Amino acid sequence: MHCIRKILNIAQQNLQGYDKTNTIYKTSRILLQNIVYRFNHNSEEYADDQNQEVYTKISNQYLGTALGGHRAFILQPYIKWGRDKKRNTSPELQMAEAVALINTLSNWCVVGAKYAPLLSLQRKSLLGTGAMENLKKELYKCENPTAIFVSTNLLKFIQIAELEKILGLPVYDRYSIVIHIFRQHAKSPEAKLQVAIAEIPYVRKKILETSRTRNGIIMTEKLKLMFDNREKKLNNELKKLQQHRTVIRSQRKKHGFPTVAVVGYTNAGKTSLIKALTDDKSLQPENKLFATLDTSAHGGLLPNRMKVLYMDTIGFIQDVPETLIEPFIVTLEDAMIADVIVHIYDVSHPDMKAQYQHVQQTIKPMIKEAHPIIDVANKCDLVQSDCIPKDAIAISATNLTGIDLLRQKIEKVLLVTTGLLRTRIRVESGSPAASWLYKMTTVMNAQSDPNDAQYLIMDVLATSIDIQKFKKFLRQ
Repeated sequence: MHCIRKILNIAQQNLQGYDKTNTIYKTSRILLQNIVYRFNHNSEEYADDQNQEVYTKISNQYLGTALGGHRAFILQPYIKWGRDKKRNTSPELQMAEAVALINTLSNWCVVGAKYAPLLSLQRKSLLGTGAMENLKKELYKCENPTAIFVSTNLLKFIQIAELEKILGLPVYDRYSIVIHIFRQHAKSPEAKLQVAIAEIPYVRKKILETSRTRNGIIMTEKLKLMFDNREKKLNNELKKLQQHRTVIRSQRKKHGFPTVAVVGYTNAGKTSLIKALTDDKSLQPENKLFATLDTSAHGGLLPNRMKVLYMDTIGFIQDVPETLIEPFIVTLEDAMIADVIVHIYDVSHPDMKAQYQHVQQTIKPMIKEAHPIIDVANKCDLVQSDCIPKDAIAISATNLTGIDLLRQKIEKVLLVTTGLLRTRIRVESGSPAASWLYKMTTVMNAQSDPNDAQYLIMDVLATSIDIQKFKKFLRQ
C-alpha cells in the first residue's frame, strides 16, 4: 500500500512538467485524479475493514463468543454479611435470574450450578482454596461443561484469567453475558449501534487490566487510537440518532398526541401490555429477557376517544454496570419525557420487590420529581389479591384483566398533565370549522343540533391553546 502511494506521488510530480493546455496533460491528470481518489477511498475502506477485523478478534478474546452455544456451569457469588450484602433479594433469586440469562442465549443451557458465600469479591481467584476444590468436584460431576458463568456484574481480568487457568474453561460475567444477549436480539440499526457502544468500555477495561500483567494484549498507542476512533465514530452516529429522535418528537408534538411510556424490568410484560392497550396484532411479545431493545411508538384510543401513543422500551436488569445501559439513554429519552409513565412489574415474580426498586431507582434521576407514574401489577391472575400493593392497578396483560380500568386511569392522569379540557362547540355541519376540530382536537361526541339540523354540537377535548387557535381560524 505504501509503495503504491509513492508511485502515485511520483506520477503527479512528473505531470507538473507538461503544458497545462496540452490534451495529453488534461486527460492524464483527470485519469490520475480518479485513480488517486479511488485509491484514497479504498484505502479508508481497507483501513476500516482491517480495524474491524482487529476489533472483532480482540472483543472475542475478552467478551468470549456466544455463537455455537455453551453448556454453562453457573457460579453465584454473594456477600454473606457487611455493607456490601444485598438485602432486598436473596442468592436463590439471583441464581434464578442467572439461569434465565443463560437460557435466553441461543444454543446455551445450564448443566450445573453452585452458590459461593464470600466476604469480598476482590480475591484474585474469587474463591478460597477449599471452595475452589469443591467447585472442581462439582464441575467434574457435570456432563461436559464448556463454560463458567460467574453471576456478578463485572469481574476483573486477573480474576477471569486466574479462574480460566485453574478450571480450564472460558469464564463469563454478567456484563459479557448481557452483551451477547443484546447482540443476538439487536435487529434495528439503532439497537446494533447502541450495543456496539455498550461493549467498548468492557473490552477497553479488560485490555488496560491485561497491560498490567505479563500476558495478553498490551494497550499500545496504535491500539488505543483504534479504540478511540471507533468510539468517536460510533458516538457521532449516536448523536445523529439523537438528533433524528428529536425531530420525530417535535413532529409528534405538532400532531398533539399525548404519549404514555411503558417501562419496567426485563420480561415484566411491557410489549404484552401495549398489545392489550392498542389491540395491535402485529406486536408479538416473547417470553425472554431483553426481547425489546428499541423504543417504538404504538397508537391507541382511550375511552374518551383521545388518541395516544404508547412507547415500548428496553427492559432494566439488576447487577450490571451503568456503562451497559448508558448508550440506550438516547432512545429512553423518548420515554422519559412522555406525558405519563406506566411502570409495569411482574407481581408474581419471587424477586418482585428488588426488581421494582431497581426500576424506580433507575428512572427517577431521568425525570422531574412530580412526573406522573402509574404503577401496574401484571400477572395478577397468578397471585392472591392480598399480594398486590394497594396503590397499584392489578392487571393481566395476556387475559386482559384490568385493562379497561388502566385505560380510565391513564385518561384521568393525561387530562391533568396535558391541560386538556372538555369543551362543547356548535358549528355548521360539514363546515371547515368542523373539519378543523376533527383534525386538531379529540372529538368525543358529535350530534345534530335538535333546534337546527344544519348545525352540529361537538364535545371536544382541547387545550386552552387549541381553543385560541380555533378562534383565530374562525376569524380568518
